[in-house]
Amino acid sequence: MVGPGVREAFEAMTIAGGGDPAALAIGLRRDATGLGLRALAAKTLHVAVVAPERLMEVYDNAAGGWLGKPVLSVRPPRHLGQRLDLSPEFWNAFWALVELPAEARDKVAFAGATARLAGLLPGALNVRVAEATLDFAGVREAAANGLPGRFELGDLKSCPAGSLGAEFYRRAVRQPSELEILDREALGLDDLPPPLDYVNTRILQCHTLWRLAAGYGDTELDDVALAAFQMGQFGHQFSALLVALVLAMAALQRPPGAGLLLDIVFSGWVHGRDSPPLLGVRWETIWRLRMDEARGQLGLRPRDQRRAPHPGAESLAGWMRQAS
Repeated sequence: MVGPGVREAFEAMTIAGGGDPAALAIGLRRDATGLGLRALAAKTLHVAVVAPERLMEVYDNAAGGWLGKPVLSVRPPRHLGQRLDLSPEFWNAFWALVELPAEARDKVAFAGATARLAGLLPGALNVRVAEATLDFAGVREAAANGLPGRFELGDLKSCPAGSLGAEFYRRAVRQPSELEILDREALGLDDLPPPLDYVNTRILQCHTLWRLAAGYGDTELDDVALAAFQMGQFGHQFSALLVALVLAMAALQRPPGAGLLLDIVFSGWVHGRDSPPLLGVRWETIWRLRMDEARGQLGLRPRDQRRAPHPGAESLAGWMRQAS
């Protein structure tokens, strides 16, 4: 149980969003202290639910500090919109999710609870998220094409073995939700301000494609890395909230391998930022290409899987299986 003093301090840090993200990341690389991890988790929650205008600025600088690479941002930080207070209902749901017992967690339930948490955010935040999303390369151009149609299972079934379409078909047959994660009509995505209507429709149908093409696996750690990749591609708010939740849980529970978790997040972010925009890709035109051919046509470098195993990876993966 997180004590009231820690809760109050974390909530205050989230609202304020102060401090230098690069310096914070550099400090955590030297020593992943509990206070430092809480400060970073609060900053990532800040850009997910308080100041989406700062998401690119904060993650670029934090990733630069952590990875020892130049900051990617070339645009000055956006002017922040009017402060929007987070309701007690939001914070109650946030802490309930952070403190959920391990035996009560599973991947689907965690994602659903995160979606319900997002539903407790101020409605006015959507307009600011939409504006911030347009800062990412390719978003404006992709959204200009209008809401995408659905993929046809029959088109995938006819793809040759070893092709991108055949792998996507194999997954869709095994798990129908892979074809389109949730019902777009039931979610009322048409009511979102542009380009969020397009972005959120696209992620329902392309989430698995991005996983395949960008080289992410199916483990819980891969899920976090893919969420960071999606943030780097188009500032996806749900992914930002998911990553912030995982970092908050790590900061408060202090699992082994917390440094690896930060490396996963920041490497995924940079991979998304460095990759060509995937949001508007006409996947139907490359279904029949082999995976390497499809990546070559897209100019997409898959995630680097050649790193030596991290000594804390197994323990962290075990904690993630309990935490998601």
